[in-house]
Amino acid sequence: MLRAVDVQQVLMQTTSVERLQQTQQQQSDLQQRYVAVHTSEEKKLLKEKVKESDETEKVWIQREEERERKRKMARDHQKAEQKQPLIPEEEEPPEEGHGGRINIRV
Repeated sequence: MLRAVDVQQVLMQTTSVERLQQTQQQQSDLQQRYVAVHTSEEKKLLKEKVKESDETEKVWIQREEERERKRKMARDHQKAEQKQPLIPEEEEPPEEGHGGRINIRV
């Protein structure tokens, strides 16, 4: 037969075990939430990093295209200058009456 002390002790142990299990369950839940929050933060950071990399790459490509356009324009300009025939400057005839000399009076 069960004694009253044994029943009381069993009840006390049961509540202790229940408390322990409840605490362990709460810790497990908290740990799962922490891991979920941490994982979502990491994903967010990685997405931002990828987005940043894409934007940086686009800027780099635009700069390279602009440089190439400038180089092409410079080459085209040089080719155009080379194709133009050189026109000799017309020599101005000396003024008449001076015989090619200029008199300076002081």
